[in-house]
Amino acid sequence: MYRITAYKNLNSADIKPLNIKREWMDNTAEGHAYRCFPVTLANGLGWGLSFPKDISFVWDGISDTSGSHVQILEGKEYCYTERANATISFKTGIIFETDKNLTMLQMPVPNNFIDGAQAFTTLISTSFFKGEFPCALRITKPYTKITIKANEPFIALIPISLSELQNSTIEIDDPKNLKPNVVSLNENEHLKIVKEKTSTGMWTNFYRDAVNYKGQKIGDHEVKAIRLNVKNKNE
Repeated sequence: MYRITAYKNLNSADIKPLNIKREWMDNTAEGHAYRCFPVTLANGLGWGLSFPKDISFVWDGISDTSGSHVQILEGKEYCYTERANATISFKTGIIFETDKNLTMLQMPVPNNFIDGAQAFTTLISTSFFKGEFPCALRITKPYTKITIKANEPFIALIPISLSELQNSTIEIDDPKNLKPNVVSLNENEHLKIVKEKTSTGMWTNFYRDAVNYKGQKIGDHEVKAIRLNVKNKNE
């Protein structure tokens, strides 16, 4: 569990744990997308930044060192274009303070797609950096009004330890050296059961429940749901 303090006031961006709900997932037949456990779990990975009003802008297709090529239509109090190069930056008003050797990973909200713009992925060493937390979008579609909806997260924040990640290694080996796994005791039987269930609209839930096609337990998920919090120390 990480210790993170966010210094903010009423004019700052809002910060909340990410919700697993996504509009495009709601629109799939019978909420089919939510049956994908890896996607649904990832949806809650981090906190999201949002603003109380819509922010709309349009880019004229020119990418250079002038900020005049992006016109802000709504929400000017929360953003600016001076960084240029087809970007729009945001006035988060938040200063983070974290433990030593903790870095804030900023990235697009998992499985939330903004048509025409994408959040930059950055790493900020919040253990010493005490400036306003910076974030921006790269605009990818010109001549189109793009809107960041009020109260909808457009940036995800995830604390990570780069020192723990440092020098991690992926070793390449031959598949013949892979230890037998009860997931595929009989590949043909496994595929047969999967086909039978899915053809009738049923769900196997093998991965979600960490079982093989016979229902035998083969392991455990580290967590089944990511639970994050926001606590106001002044209330």
